[in-house]
Amino acid sequence: MSLTGRYGVLVVSVSEQTQEVITTILKQDEQLILTGIVAHGSAALVCMLRDKPDLVLIDMDLPNLLGLTALQLIMDHSPIPVIMLSTHTSEGSVQTIQAMRFGAVDYFHKEMLIAGLNGEGVITYFLERCKVAIQNGVKGVYPATAHVEGYVECTQPSTPLSSSVMLQRRMDIEVHLRKAISKRELKLVYQPVVDISTSVVVGLECLLRWDNPDFGDVPPTEFISIAEESGLIHEIGEWVLREACQQNQKWRKAGLPPMFVAVNLSRKQFNDCRLSMTIAAILEETGLDPKYLELEITESLSVDARLAADALGKLKKLGLRIAMDDFGTGYSSLGYLRDLPVDKVKIDKSFIKDLQHGHVNAVIVSTMLSMAKQLNLSVVAEGVETEEELQVLREYGCRFVQGYYYSKPVEVCLIEQMLFQLA
Repeated sequence: MSLTGRYGVLVVSVSEQTQEVITTILKQDEQLILTGIVAHGSAALVCMLRDKPDLVLIDMDLPNLLGLTALQLIMDHSPIPVIMLSTHTSEGSVQTIQAMRFGAVDYFHKEMLIAGLNGEGVITYFLERCKVAIQNGVKGVYPATAHVEGYVECTQPSTPLSSSVMLQRRMDIEVHLRKAISKRELKLVYQPVVDISTSVVVGLECLLRWDNPDFGDVPPTEFISIAEESGLIHEIGEWVLREACQQNQKWRKAGLPPMFVAVNLSRKQFNDCRLSMTIAAILEETGLDPKYLELEITESLSVDARLAADALGKLKKLGLRIAMDDFGTGYSSLGYLRDLPVDKVKIDKSFIKDLQHGHVNAVIVSTMLSMAKQLNLSVVAEGVETEEELQVLREYGCRFVQGYYYSKPVEVCLIEQMLFQLA
């Protein structure tokens, strides 16, 4: 569109609702300008030659596969970045993307856009996806190449198909994830932290699980990253914090021994300036004493130690405890112990596995324990699975452990049985 820092957007759709939604959304971004709305591919080509838009949004739910026809016409005659708006992806759409080697086309779920008009997160995410599509250009329309060991080879035709399937799954997961809390599909499981000198459970780490009727059990490694990218992590993270605090308070009222519950923080949560206020409100709402809440961070969250220290300082003022998870896996572990107000380190399970047979791991773990003692920090060894590993840790003076040797992460009812038996 030849406007400095501004991009033209053409919409192909006959749905008045879709047209209205897109028009409303584009008005929220000064960089994206609506150049026109057309109903089919031939009209789109005319507008593209006349207005030279930078991006085309195609409603794939057009009748008689007109959306797919429009996509094919555009890519055959005037390749341009395209975002397909759809509630379903047809086999024909996937085949088209495969033929184009996927580079110029992105998906976005229409239901997300319509529902997202009442929330800033979805709209911001969609607008960013539009700009990313424009910036990526149409490099993928033509046969892709890859440098392998000093020479150039063509990518395999199957790569775009798998990419399109993966993107469709990602989009569908995001749509369902937005409803997961209201539909009570999310749950917490708990893994005990045990004092090996007494075999008493002193705390529990809560872990998030999602069981969806359509997808089944979705791995956290898959849906947590989607939650972070889409901005859903704030709502989900707040739910986790509230659920964990409520559950811990229930256990205390039921007469179980006091213990901490540990909650993992993501980077997005950690960088949210409202985090300390949110946690303070949850603690007040649930009545849980702050000393029984522990927040787990990883050193990857703490790129800027000064800012991280400020954020952690606000959390510490609430009276809760901070633990550094996966300790030892990064290059900055020692520096973070010096700069950040942490109370505990959790030795990563990669150092514990086969501890009794690995001389290097044994030296590392022994050094970590000695250093933590000098710094007056608590230590938990993660991933303990065998009696032999437990014995080595006991000899090194490690007091607290977590792992399958004692229990895998289990649901509330099983944890309660375990706690009542030990109480």
